[in-house]
Amino acid sequence: MQDWTVTLLFSGTIYFFIAIFVLWRFLATPGAKSFAALCLALSIYSVGYYFEIHSLTMPMILFWLNIEYIGIAPFPVLWLVFVMHYTKQERWLSKITIATLFIIPVITYIMVLTNNYHHLFYRSMTTVMENGLQLVHAIKGPWYWVHICYINMLVLTGNIILFQSWRKTQRPYNRQYAAMFLGSLFPWLSLFIYLSGNSPHNLDLSPFGMIISVIIYAFGLMHYRIFDIMPVASKVVLEKMRDGVLVVDKDDRIIDLNAAAANLFGKKADLLGRKLDTLFQPSSGMSVNFMNTEAGHMEFQENTPSGFHWLDVSFSPITNSRGETGGHAIIVRDVTKNKMSQAELELANMELSKHIDELKKINLQMQLLHEMSSQLQACDLLENTYPIIVKYLQLLLPNLQGALYIYSMENINMEQVCSWNNSQDMKSAIKNSECLALIKGNPYRADNDILMTCEHIKRKEGWNYTCIPLQVQEQSFGLISCFYPRNLLNDNKLYLARIITNEIVLALTNLKMRMNLKEQSIHDPLTGLFNRRYMEEILQLEMAQTKRMKLELSVIMVDIDHYKEINDQYGHPVGDLVLSQVSKLLQENIRSGDIACRYGGDEFILILPGADLTVAVERAELIRQRIKKVIFNINNESKQIALSQGVATFPRHGATVEALISAADHALYRAKKEGRDQTIAAELVHLSWDIQPDH
Repeated sequence: MQDWTVTLLFSGTIYFFIAIFVLWRFLATPGAKSFAALCLALSIYSVGYYFEIHSLTMPMILFWLNIEYIGIAPFPVLWLVFVMHYTKQERWLSKITIATLFIIPVITYIMVLTNNYHHLFYRSMTTVMENGLQLVHAIKGPWYWVHICYINMLVLTGNIILFQSWRKTQRPYNRQYAAMFLGSLFPWLSLFIYLSGNSPHNLDLSPFGMIISVIIYAFGLMHYRIFDIMPVASKVVLEKMRDGVLVVDKDDRIIDLNAAAANLFGKKADLLGRKLDTLFQPSSGMSVNFMNTEAGHMEFQENTPSGFHWLDVSFSPITNSRGETGGHAIIVRDVTKNKMSQAELELANMELSKHIDELKKINLQMQLLHEMSSQLQACDLLENTYPIIVKYLQLLLPNLQGALYIYSMENINMEQVCSWNNSQDMKSAIKNSECLALIKGNPYRADNDILMTCEHIKRKEGWNYTCIPLQVQEQSFGLISCFYPRNLLNDNKLYLARIITNEIVLALTNLKMRMNLKEQSIHDPLTGLFNRRYMEEILQLEMAQTKRMKLELSVIMVDIDHYKEINDQYGHPVGDLVLSQVSKLLQENIRSGDIACRYGGDEFILILPGADLTVAVERAELIRQRIKKVIFNINNESKQIALSQGVATFPRHGATVEALISAADHALYRAKKEGRDQTIAAELVHLSWDIQPDH
């Protein structure tokens, strides 16, 4: 008998090592901590009971009995908590619930420790020596039966939960539940035998029943991998899965399916027993794949009772313990939305790629437009802009035909100065009265539904045209006329064309304004001749060029005789009129390349590059004689105008601008002093680069 009780120590030791192993390997697994605590409690119970039945005195028996109840009292709570964790029902285990469950175990342990004072747990205890063991015969008190009822209630609750989970879970995944359920039965049944009085020698058989339990738990831990593969309530999980699940036997007959599969293929009652090849279209090749492979994956479009769907199908074999295939599990996922999203994404990518290409084109166009604008702004003459305009319009708008016209004061109309993109049909000259844009002073666009057409335009079928006037201070100095095919220029191209033409118009307008300002800054507003400031600048340049070429340059200083008397007698308006007429005559009677300038008041300076003194004096006399022959109508009176002139030549009469003009001024002074209406050459002042004076 004594040798047999060693199994209690063995059982307690195994429980202890199982607890350590579970904590070491599966600490994060649901139920592992509560299972380890349960094993430690059973270990204490087994070891304590071993020392209790081997104790020789009552005090020693009571000591080990108190040790035993460290494991016995919390055992039912630890068992229920473990089951709740293991079956994924821990939502019921709040901290308050667990604390409440431990109230009775705590009271039980206190009752055991203080039993000598109240005898509510054991009314009386006696010992009997049988077969070398000191066995306790106790009369149970009321709290003992509370404790026993509490144990049975919690163990029964846990076993019911395990049994239900075992039923809801398909093989082979329900074996873990079976191992746990079976392991709990032996101590429980042993307890009933002990309480019924049928236990041999009145031994508490529960610790001995735990010997069988520890063998089952050790086997389940190693063979069924209780904490490696957590069982789930498969029926509930399958029904809640969004993917369809079909189970077929080895003859490809449907033997089970979940709600998601029924939603795809029809009512469950109609589908059970059907062959798989009647469920899918032959083109899907599902049956062929089952025949050729044990597991696989495919994707195809299927016409189901609920409509056309893209299905993602995975299948794998279901094998028994001998490795024989008894059927297949098929997971069907409806990926129609994914396919549609993928198609929409591809379409969006195509659109994005298209937009990126458009943005690249727009970026290139903006770059070319910036280049054109920069080059146009760098021009100082209208003539310099023409090749730039042609170049960039050919690059940016190859389908746009057009021409640029600039006003010609000589011909009194708009002259074509450049054209682009095969615009040979456009007129070379336009009168202002022939263009509606020039008449109105605003851009004019003609579509097919516009009846009015500019006279200078030859309409083409399928083509529209636009005329844009170039204006400064509401005066048109040019015109851009464009033709474009109606079907080849979309809204974006038309918008680009407006931007480009507006940029050209702005650049040409600004340039014209700069030219006008420059003209105004170097011309005398009354006579139209160059002013004194420009005269000094250009004379300096002409003298430098004359020196490099070793030539001569002459200036003629002209003064209108008796101009003050005309001003005083007839007033300033008449005086201004005389100045204007004399200026016009001076401009008409100088050589090409000569420069006429107003020096101030009634004095003028004529610059004659390349003219020696003889030539300059002859030209001065020619001018004097011709003006003298002109009859001026002043307040209905016929008047003759006489000129006094002084001539000086560079370098003989002066090497600087100031010296040369001073020499001509002194000569003019002599002409006026000696009776006016004559030309006098300056006296010799300076000689240079082997030029001999005239004799």
